[in-house]
Amino acid sequence: MRPRAAALAALSLLLATGAGPSGSGEPGPAAPAWAPLPEELARVLEAKSSGYARRALGFSVQENVREARYEGEEAKREKVETYDYLLVREEAGPEGFRAFRTRPGETKEERVDLPFPDAMLWTQVFRPGIRSTLRFQVGEWHTTPYKLAIPVSWMTSAPVAGQRRITEWTGTAEVEYRTGNMVRVVARPSLQDERLETELARYLTAFRFIGIAFAPPPLGVELTIEFDFEHEGYTYPTRVELLTFQLVHEDERRTVSRQVVTYEGYRFFGTTVKDEIPPLTWNAPERLPIPEPPPGPGPGLPR
Repeated sequence: MRPRAAALAALSLLLATGAGPSGSGEPGPAAPAWAPLPEELARVLEAKSSGYARRALGFSVQENVREARYEGEEAKREKVETYDYLLVREEAGPEGFRAFRTRPGETKEERVDLPFPDAMLWTQVFRPGIRSTLRFQVGEWHTTPYKLAIPVSWMTSAPVAGQRRITEWTGTAEVEYRTGNMVRVVARPSLQDERLETELARYLTAFRFIGIAFAPPPLGVELTIEFDFEHEGYTYPTRVELLTFQLVHEDERRTVSRQVVTYEGYRFFGTTVKDEIPPLTWNAPERLPIPEPPPGPGPGLPR
């Protein structure tokens, strides 16, 4: 069995899809489990990602980075840093951008080493150059606390280098009905589930002396990005959480550290052209039927 984090993610990834909320509600043709993004859906989400990219260079915001180590599920040694933050163009950077940070009231750039892609970059997961390297599965329309959304999950087998690029992560994006806005992203490094499963088996079967295992419990991470600020038809990141945990049983994990990044006081500058984004009213494919097993031989018949 997969770890709990993987199981929760797999639940959304493996949802059998039913009819969407648009138009006549007639289901489309059955879709395979993992495949390129359906063309109709890709067209809308690609247009939305392009709109996000045009807006990525048009704002600044206050970024608060809070880190805490844990001992016995209790936060210890907490540290908080605050920066003025904006994105600048850098072709060699992940997804063509990089973050530019300064201390409040200063102009000297501060280099901050966050072990995940910057929050705004996750809006680019549906761009052709990234999308072509992934395989997708689409879940069912459902209600988040305030919005109707659909989970679009992706799988990657790319090796993990520095975890700075989206293509090094597997995850699920919650996308809002009609607008195509990002609502929430949950992700984990490529092939983490498989690694945790192998290392957990080694840990649980390791030799123990006075209850202490001679193999360490495996470490994993889970990343959550929330997009709760809306401006002129687009949502922007408000909170990122990177949770590092030890897996001590298939359904039990212990928090090692938590890094929380919040974004406050968005300030917008420049002008942007109004984007014509097709409404996201995609009908989910019809659920694939599970074939019934063939009947066994009746009584007295030869087997």
